[in-house]
Order: sequence, then C-alpha cells, then structure tokens
Amino acid sequence: MATRINFKTILAKYQQVGKGNVRLTQSTLFLTKPISPTTTVYNFDVLESQTQTLENGEIRLNLNDEYIITQIGFYLQGRILNESGTDLNKRILLTYAPFNHNYAEAVKIASFYEGAFQIAVNNIVYLDKYDTRKNEVQPITNSQSILAGTNNAMLDSANFSENGLYGTEPLLTLSGAKKNTLQLTLPSAMDVALFNFIDSDGNKFKISVDRVALKFLGLNAQNGASFQQ
Repeated sequence: MATRINFKTILAKYQQVGKGNVRLTQSTLFLTKPISPTTTVYNFDVLESQTQTLENGEIRLNLNDEYIITQIGFYLQGRILNESGTDLNKRILLTYAPFNHNYAEAVKIASFYEGAFQIAVNNIVYLDKYDTRKNEVQPITNSQSILAGTNNAMLDSANFSENGLYGTEPLLTLSGAKKNTLQLTLPSAMDVALFNFIDSDGNKFKISVDRVALKFLGLNAQNGASFQQ
C-alpha cells in the first residue's frame, strides 16, 4: 500500500520553522529486537547514538535528522544455519509464521502478528493500537511441506518493496532531537523457533527465527531536527 508523498508540502513546513535548507531524500529505517520468552513488550531503539543495542544490519536515525514515515513493515527475522548449526551470517525475513512447514515451531512466533503497536514522540502518542495483522502476508509459494523421499525446494515469493508494508495516513515524523517511543505489545510471549529445510539437491539447512524486525519507508530530512523545541 503506497502513500503519496507531497514534497512541496513537507518542505513548506520545514521552511515555516526555519529549516528551509533541509534535504529530503527517500530512505529506510530498519530496527530489530531479539525474541524473548519472558516479555510481551518490545521497545525499538531508533537512534544511531543508542549504540548499546545497535545490531549489525540495522539502519537508524541520526541525531541531527528527522524521518517522515510513509509505510510501516513488521517481519520475523531468521538466521540461516548449516546442518550442524553453524551460523552462515545470512539473514532472512518472513512475512508470517510458517505453520505449513512446522506447526509446533510456528506456534512459538505466531503472536507477533497479533500485536498492537504505538509510536509516541516526546510522550505525545501519534500512532496507537496499530494492529500488526495488517502486515501479515501468507504467499502461497512460500515454504511448503516436503514429501517423503522428495526435495521440493521453492523460492519465497515475498516482494519486500510491498509485502509486509502498510501505508501511514497521516504521515508520522520521528526526530533525532526528541524522545521517540516505539512500542509493540503482544498478547502472549514468543520464543525462538527453528525450522529445518532441504534444498533441491538434498542439502539440509536450518532457519532460526530469533529476532523481530520493524521497517519504515519514507523520507529522511537531513539536518531537520530542532533541539530547541
């Protein structure tokens, strides 16, 4: 679901607050948190300066910038392991809990798409009770059950320029100069899920779904943050 962006309107608002030289560029934020079996609340850190939680592969907001969100995406993130469990340093995103592959493991992560998401900036709530079910996508060509004695590997059909994304109306703005609270609340706790796969050559590998991911598409306003406000 794409959202139409009016560059002139956004730029005019920056001009009104003395930020007429701000540079607006298409951009992405990508934030992750480890899955924990002891919590139902996930708070996503959005700033580059929050280095204690910064993970490899994340894209965060600079202190001097603002970010105008046009689309929100929620994903389950997995690590690809070889048959012996060695991490191959490759990551995969899932747009749903794959019940069709392994029901017992999928149950562990299913509550992710039953959550409620909130965004507050300087303690003012701008997005409330946003349900993550909007972002669940179950494409029919995703992982399928493997028949005994056969190797039926299939490529995932997810298109990450659209699948798992939902448009925001009105647009939301995060600021590097303000307190940004991004909180996801789930009805029940999740746990790490492990799925076994076989490729078309009979090679075995695993996917360990151990993190949740939040993706924003939108505009980055370079040097748009106002610390005096």
